[in-house]
Amino acid sequence: MNRNEIVLCVLSAIAFAAASPINSEYVEAPIAVYQTENIEFDREIPLADVEIIGRIETGIVRANLENLTGFGLLLNGDLPKGALIFAETYWSHDGNLWLGPVTDWEIEHNDDEGPIDDRLYSNPYYTERPPAKYYRAVFTLFGNAGASPIIDRAGFVFMDCGWTDYRVTSVAPASVTEYPMPTYIDRGPSGWDCPCPDTFYIGTPTYYTSITHVTIHHTAGATTTPPDPCAQMRNIWSYHVHTRGWSDVGYNFILDHLGNIYQGRYTADLSSLDVRGAHVSYHNTNTMGFSVMGNFDEPGVFVHEPTWPAIYDLITWKCSQRGIDPHGSAWNGDTGYEQLAPCILGHKDWTSASTACPGMNFHPEIPSIRDTVAARLSGGGEERDSFIVDDGDPGFSDYGSWTAGTWSPEIAWDGDYQHCASGGDSAGARWTPDLPYADSFDVYIHWIAGSNRSDNIMYNIVGGGDDTVFLSQQGTGADWHHIGKYRFLTGSGGYVELNDRHDDEGVIIADAVMWLSSVTMAIGESAALPGDFAISAWPNPFNSAVKISVGEGPRPSRVEIFDITGRMIAEIRQERSLSGAETTFAENSLRLRSGSELREFVWQPDESVGSGIYLVRAKIGNRNIVKCIVYLK
Repeated sequence: MNRNEIVLCVLSAIAFAAASPINSEYVEAPIAVYQTENIEFDREIPLADVEIIGRIETGIVRANLENLTGFGLLLNGDLPKGALIFAETYWSHDGNLWLGPVTDWEIEHNDDEGPIDDRLYSNPYYTERPPAKYYRAVFTLFGNAGASPIIDRAGFVFMDCGWTDYRVTSVAPASVTEYPMPTYIDRGPSGWDCPCPDTFYIGTPTYYTSITHVTIHHTAGATTTPPDPCAQMRNIWSYHVHTRGWSDVGYNFILDHLGNIYQGRYTADLSSLDVRGAHVSYHNTNTMGFSVMGNFDEPGVFVHEPTWPAIYDLITWKCSQRGIDPHGSAWNGDTGYEQLAPCILGHKDWTSASTACPGMNFHPEIPSIRDTVAARLSGGGEERDSFIVDDGDPGFSDYGSWTAGTWSPEIAWDGDYQHCASGGDSAGARWTPDLPYADSFDVYIHWIAGSNRSDNIMYNIVGGGDDTVFLSQQGTGADWHHIGKYRFLTGSGGYVELNDRHDDEGVIIADAVMWLSSVTMAIGESAALPGDFAISAWPNPFNSAVKISVGEGPRPSRVEIFDITGRMIAEIRQERSLSGAETTFAENSLRLRSGSELREFVWQPDESVGSGIYLVRAKIGNRNIVKCIVYLK
């Protein structure tokens, strides 16, 4: 028997339906270390009254598929109710430099669908392009009241679902509801190209025309955006169907970081029927479950701004269609698992669930999601709401030495502004709105520009997802400056703040900040997105090395990394010499990836760099763009 025949035999042991149309392989991972004492763990644990009982590390395995779009973990063992397994997966292109981890609290048995046996499953994860070839995993085991998890065997399921080399098109469905179903990407060849687009792979759909609950999930595992969301959809389908033995994708819908909505589980008529999914054990009947791609249980990882309108659109449509009260509660559950639960809730809110889903950075937003959906259903608006905090308003505060402006105050917002000299005694100003609902807001800052202004002012945007930008107030005239679209929650918990610590020259103006809402926009409108370039980082957080990419648009002239005090840690730049040749300068292990033309870098901090939050700044023309990254040693 040759090696390919061995792989096929192993695959037949883990496939629960007919042979998969997806090219897959299973590789067993030998147990290399089993540790029961002196185990350190510094992450938030989703369940109380659990204690660490052990840690298992696997040896290194190699993916033998020529191409690779995704993978998952397949274990043999037991996970009693109340116990937990925390999985960390690392990957390497060469077997030496390791990246990661991808983390996952949701190692679980099948409960409602698929074979019920001694197998334990992870979520399906996606890979970068080109993918790594080497993988290893670490499992931390948590017991509860004498119930202890057991792992007898561990292995990796690798999948080649094909990269998407065509233009994806959305479908605009007909809707008989007051609030229409949003456009979505279907399962067909012009959509995400499901191998079985028009029916269940096995079994028969169960339909409902009454829905009591909308359950919110994250796909977990991955810590950043997928390089190919359609390939990730095929990864999810393949893993759910051919590893877990389910009838189809478990979720009814899945959303990506770009705001696209993907049809998940097959439904004969989305406009009138709801199909029973496989997303919450014992609560799949009369519920709709959707998942957002990403792991929002990782520090500093939040739902991407373009995704929020899609979340609101999807939930508002379903609540309108089925008469669901966004602030209401209802009974749901199989016999023995009945629960009176909020109609819009997270996976972890079901008492039968032992999970962190949808993650510590997503779950706290659910009350604001209910508020926003209720505002939409109540008939909000023909126009966009704006909320402005001026330097004389109650939401404004400052510290340090500020002086009321006397030069042309009439062109400032509301006829007044303040100024200070940059550097020196560390001055700052903060604008805090009191927002009536949560939304992704376009944020604008008003100042009076001038040639003597600071060219490097640090603004912190604090809300549902935080960011830092460096802006110049040089130029002429007074105007509103659009700095981006950011998520803010209901109330006064978010703000925009500036400080003068990052420039020793020039004058800083503190005038007004505006939050421009899209929640009350007429259906189909959207705000313009800022710019056509951005910084991405993979993985984020990271513990060894991070890949930094600067997307479409003009090429940056330099990329720098700062700590949160403003001290530069690493730098790479290109300058043109007298002969016309370009020279690249690099410091502190920030290196240019071959052939990337100053667009892709790898930062591998040396021993002098400590754990913490760092800012990646790219200089593009006269503009700076910034990305926060988290380093965990």
